[in-house]
Amino acid sequence: MRAPRARRTRAGAIGVRAVVALAGFAALARAESRPPYGGEVRGSLLGAPVTFDPVAAQSHPEITVIGLVFDTLYAIGADGSVEPHLAVGPPVLDAARTTAHVALRHGVAFHDQAVMTAADVVDSLERVRGRVGWLLAAVASVRAAGDGVDLALRAPGVDVAPLLALPQTAITRRGQPPTLARPIGSGPFAVDSFDAVAHHLVLRAFDDHFAGRPYIDRLDLGWYDTPDGEVRRFETGEAELSARGMAAFAGARPKHAASPIESAAALLVFIGFGRHHAAVIEPALRQALDLALDRGALATITTGEHTEPTRLPLPSQAGAPALDAAGRSGDPDQARELLAVAGAHVAPLAADRRRGLSLSILVDQTRPDDREIALRVSRGLHRLEIGSTIEAVPAPVLRDRVARGDCDLWIGQIAAPVGIAAVWWGAAFAAGNNDWARRQLQVGAIDPAAAAAEFSRALPIVPLMFRSLLIWHRNEVHGLGFDASGRPALADLYWFKAPP
Repeated sequence: MRAPRARRTRAGAIGVRAVVALAGFAALARAESRPPYGGEVRGSLLGAPVTFDPVAAQSHPEITVIGLVFDTLYAIGADGSVEPHLAVGPPVLDAARTTAHVALRHGVAFHDQAVMTAADVVDSLERVRGRVGWLLAAVASVRAAGDGVDLALRAPGVDVAPLLALPQTAITRRGQPPTLARPIGSGPFAVDSFDAVAHHLVLRAFDDHFAGRPYIDRLDLGWYDTPDGEVRRFETGEAELSARGMAAFAGARPKHAASPIESAAALLVFIGFGRHHAAVIEPALRQALDLALDRGALATITTGEHTEPTRLPLPSQAGAPALDAAGRSGDPDQARELLAVAGAHVAPLAADRRRGLSLSILVDQTRPDDREIALRVSRGLHRLEIGSTIEAVPAPVLRDRVARGDCDLWIGQIAAPVGIAAVWWGAAFAAGNNDWARRQLQVGAIDPAAAAAEFSRALPIVPLMFRSLLIWHRNEVHGLGFDASGRPALADLYWFKAPP
């Protein structure tokens, strides 16, 4: 969790009016060591945000924006530790360990200047329980109580703090779903403008953020349909941050001196499945595709980020074993044997018919890497003698078609704290519309061995790799870091010395 910034009011840096002669020298010394306020930082998101509603956030760009515009009760730091945020301390269990009390900060302001109340927290968390069933499956109810809220637990002693640090549990005004036109949160930035057509989001610093006003005045964020669009902008000096490399051309240098910073490999890239060919997209085909994929080839898609090929929706920091060479390259022969058995009871998978089968792979056109990933998936299908097409669509179209099942395969992503296994299992099963993890969490903890066995049997999604986020930043821009979910700490940015 970031340290509180010095608060700045609309009239200027806090304390200016309160400086008196006897404290003047000390105040000046402190000011000299504090980063300057002001300026704008221009950067990018890893794709188009479809929603500003925390409970609907799925992709990396969405959880990045959610973390800037909204606040959660707890926050997860770069080392994975859980710290109070809107809460004033850790959850306190009652004697029976079936109720967790969370005390709340007083005086937290929303962007519309309304003051956050326990009712806002109750309504927000109850909406999470209704919309993201697995996430708070261990919570039976939430109610206002004294200086905070009480969470009734379905099983004794459940640690709810890590769950209440996830972006989907962010607190909204009256618990209502924020709109794209005017989302109201309590976070360090408020939305100034959003233009989905122009791929442009502008955030302005919120003067009254409880943890202190951000140092920069504005964040100007865009997203791109082409792999080199963002890099060109950075190279010519029109942006201070780049998540797709330092220069568009080999041997070129950006206009300003720049350095990289990298997150943990906390972004899971996976294959999801629709219902367009429901009779075909069954566990046997999923398992065959899982075996047919050459995951080692995926490492060449990135622009230098660290990657970890995987067959489980669990990073190494959460206990997953590393894939060996055989696991990375796949086993096409065994995959075809699986399909041969399946073809006996699923006619389209029979050897004489699957050569005429063609499956569509849906990708977000604002995530250019996903098209390259889809090409690797199509090669896996080719190993199974199954044809495929790749369809790149706008992010909202992809979200809508996936929700309706109007596709065969699609490329998705999950970002979560790298060290919390239960969150990965819950999110992975939910992404495949499988409620196994939710049912387990309702009665206690998820057993890792049981989760791995059930996941391998059903394969609600096919994990491909975990990848880090590598951001190049202009050297005069300081404060960039990441939390354990791979979210960039854009609220902590500042210009070294005076902003331009």
